[in-house]
Amino acid sequence: MRPLMPLVLHYGVEAADVGEVFKTIYLETLAERLIELGRPATIPRLALMAGLNRSEVEALLTRRAERRERRSHGTAKMTELSQVLSTWHDDPRFSTPYGAPVDLSLQPERNFKTFSDLVDAAIPGSEANLVLDELAAAGCVEIHVNKFVRCVSRVFVPVGMDVTRVVHMGRMLGAYSDNLAHNLMRKPEDARFYDVAVVTESTVSTAFRDEMDAYLRTHMQKNLEELDRWVVSKESDFQDPAGARYGVCTFSFRERDFGAAVVEPTKIEKAN
Repeated sequence: MRPLMPLVLHYGVEAADVGEVFKTIYLETLAERLIELGRPATIPRLALMAGLNRSEVEALLTRRAERRERRSHGTAKMTELSQVLSTWHDDPRFSTPYGAPVDLSLQPERNFKTFSDLVDAAIPGSEANLVLDELAAAGCVEIHVNKFVRCVSRVFVPVGMDVTRVVHMGRMLGAYSDNLAHNLMRKPEDARFYDVAVVTESTVSTAFRDEMDAYLRTHMQKNLEELDRWVVSKESDFQDPAGARYGVCTFSFRERDFGAAVVEPTKIEKAN
């Protein structure tokens, strides 16, 4: 949790607010556990088991519902923009036979496909100009002479310390925490989530970081694009309203010494 504290301080979050977040997470987990045991997760029962008063539990859960609604809007926005980029690469109306996105006109011109056509196909009902602004701000597209737009990145990663970016961070942290908790507590019959890391054995300079970043953007990006196509081709065959979302997240990181090391860096391990 310590690496998150600079972000917490940046946004002026007080210690009491951090404590409220942990209380809420505790209540959510406790409620899930009660439901699994076939017992109603009522406010009086949660208050008794958590050692809190009823009014505090009710207030925490009310604020949680409000945060979830705001978070859902941010997540939906990111999903829609990612869908536009995927459609641009994979839909034969907007890409070459080799999967390269074609340049799109900003205004109707002869038989050329327009950016509005793409948005209508990917996320019907959305405002094309707003979508274009978001993709341009994230560096995913280039606008040329105000006539056509070119896609330069398949992956949407919002820039700046805005709410959308914070939502993205929370989603990824939650996903990786779930991965670790599942692998640690899983039963013998449960499948193990994929979890492999590559870390340098010694401290290195920022020049190495820059070289590794260039390597990832060249080689890893191709693998991720292939994985994205595979997911799109397989997803419809396994749709289940009672199921869950599954995904893969890749990111580079900096490991700083906050005290005694818990795990020694190792070479890449073979996944079980």
